[in-house]
Amino acid sequence: MTIRFGIIGLGNRGYKYALRTIQHHQEVELTMVCDAFGNNFHHFPTVAHTTDYHELLANPEVDAVFIATPDDTHAEIILAAVKANKHILCEKPLEISDEKVALIEEALEGYDKAFEVGYVLRYARSFSKIKEFIENGAIGQVIMAHVTDHVQYGGYAYFHDWHRTREKSTSLLLQKSTHSLDLINWYLDSKPEKVVAFGDLMVFGEVGARQKFGKPVADDLHCGNCPISSTCEESIQNLAKEKNISWSDNWPDNCVFNSEVDVDDHQTVMIRYANKAKATYQLCQFAAFYQREFHFFGTKGELYFDDVSNKIIITDRLKSETLTYENKHEEKNMEPGDEEQLQDFIDAIQTGKTPVSNLESSVLAGKLALAAQRSIDNETIETIK
Repeated sequence: MTIRFGIIGLGNRGYKYALRTIQHHQEVELTMVCDAFGNNFHHFPTVAHTTDYHELLANPEVDAVFIATPDDTHAEIILAAVKANKHILCEKPLEISDEKVALIEEALEGYDKAFEVGYVLRYARSFSKIKEFIENGAIGQVIMAHVTDHVQYGGYAYFHDWHRTREKSTSLLLQKSTHSLDLINWYLDSKPEKVVAFGDLMVFGEVGARQKFGKPVADDLHCGNCPISSTCEESIQNLAKEKNISWSDNWPDNCVFNSEVDVDDHQTVMIRYANKAKATYQLCQFAAFYQREFHFFGTKGELYFDDVSNKIIITDRLKSETLTYENKHEEKNMEPGDEEQLQDFIDAIQTGKTPVSNLESSVLAGKLALAAQRSIDNETIETIK
């Protein structure tokens, strides 16, 4: 059975997912694409297109949709897709507020079509191998976890575009960190109960402008109209060249020092789980290099992984034994995990199975991120309900 896909949102994630993943799968056909701004239609010259997602959802030849629009639009589109009786694959996070997440949960109660969320790292080979090691007791019961996201392209990716305002994203803990927070939940196999967090905006936004220029910059300032763009180390052109960042075409060039920037650029989070495990998490958006780093401490030993070396190292606590596992698989046409996630979604459509990245786990990841940001804003210890 061929599954006929529609893509809603052809920004960086949407059109590349279609090109690299959907069009490479034998059981899938790309039937229609939608982008409100008409972006990237030229990549799909033989595919029907529209700027109105309602038109795509009304198309009886579309069986399933991939929603890759800004985070604050997910609830609206998911609810419309449910009404149109489509299978739904939605980019993470579910939404930017607990209230909107609750609307999605209510709409999906008893829904008989497949629903999956884009926590793609659950499907990436190294991360799924960590899950296998932990489930098989390689380090015993996991008691503590420490995870760090070093993000070198924070200024490039998040502070030049819509992610930089709370109105659109609420927090980069929700937009960026939920990948790692979701993995921590998955690996510890328990519900997060309490969270306390600290964060600030100290490099970008008006704070950064005062440090760099001694005053705020105009809110309509872009790299394209800035007189010092050629020498500013934060300009999108210079960053792309210096850091060899080639994955985003035509990225927005809003000045990272605009006063409208109000999301934190670094956070530290502490979490206590129902099974008494504890976790710490750190996000830095101005790191010198990009790396995800995971360190788990169990009753029998430790497990360490970073996605630069791509090596999982397991060290026994009581014996002089170390096991090293290296993932040598390379995803040539797609991002790590995309191929496996699409297959999981197809299996859910065909068999009715619950996807690995499902509604329940995605709600929990979002609630944790939102509670952590509330803790920062209110200087409180938050309970996750």
